[in-house]
Amino acid sequence: MTDRNMTPSRKRVLWKTLYRSALILLCVGSLSGLNAASSVIVGHYPIAVPAGNSAWVAGLVTADAFEGAAASVSTDVDGKALVSFTTPGWTGSEFPLHYAEPQSGVAAGLAIDILSATPTTLKLDTTPAQAGLVTGMVFTIRKHATLGGLFPTGGGVAAFSDSISLFSATGVQSTFVFDSTTQRWITFPGADASNTVIRPGQGMVIQLGSPLTLTVGSGEVCCVKATPTRVRVSAGVSNLTGALNPLNSTTTLGALGIRTSLQTFNDSLVILTPGSLTQAGSFLSNGSTLINALGQNADATPLPSGASVVVNVDATKNIVIAPVNVTP
Repeated sequence: MTDRNMTPSRKRVLWKTLYRSALILLCVGSLSGLNAASSVIVGHYPIAVPAGNSAWVAGLVTADAFEGAAASVSTDVDGKALVSFTTPGWTGSEFPLHYAEPQSGVAAGLAIDILSATPTTLKLDTTPAQAGLVTGMVFTIRKHATLGGLFPTGGGVAAFSDSISLFSATGVQSTFVFDSTTQRWITFPGADASNTVIRPGQGMVIQLGSPLTLTVGSGEVCCVKATPTRVRVSAGVSNLTGALNPLNSTTTLGALGIRTSLQTFNDSLVILTPGSLTQAGSFLSNGSTLINALGQNADATPLPSGASVVVNVDATKNIVIAPVNVTP
């Protein structure tokens, strides 16, 4: 689906004003005995969400659970990557909903799901060749952000009425509401959905009956990610994505860092008008800057921090989102 023929249900981009968090704490790892690493700022922050449909990106991740260099990288019988560490300090049962993020190489910043673990080894949902994994590469382990982790008490949404929707890599929409009785996020049939994963940089759609100052964080998803984020975007669907940045009220299209990942004069980046959800602008890369429909430099086009944009690509690829400046 291109930016010209997207339906309004796919063109839901948040146009919010972000406020700085009132809570600033030191972030530490959550697993005892691990060499917890370095998310710098932690807390929660409010965002002004308009009534209707809007799309945004959560600006927080969970605490680093481990960071260390791989002692070896090999291939399992099914082709998946096996990454071993020397005395990492875990038992192998601590990572039921976690990912490993390489800090260098062609997959630097990509959240690679952990399929299984032993006391020294992680099995990752990729192949060593596909992700460029090599011995000595440093990995950071975090638990995935989830609906329950981002909004443990609903964040202020109207129970059973307001909703959050996520889109799969094939464009399939899943919608969730908050059950105030059980304090859980649920699917419309009522199944528990609190552990639904929200990947770093993944956009989501919020539907509200009335405007709301929504609280993001305050649960286990409360740390700022200060390194680049690599996001997988799919061909033929409208990919909602944006920067993980809760600290500033505004940013620009150029500051997102996405331009370098776009095929010149082909892949597009789209912003939308809140409320009407009409296309407010479509931008291409000319190789050195983003340009608008008139061919003018559009890098300075303002964008509220936390707002999602739509990325359309002709070939599935990883795109890089610039790191966050953690200076308050």
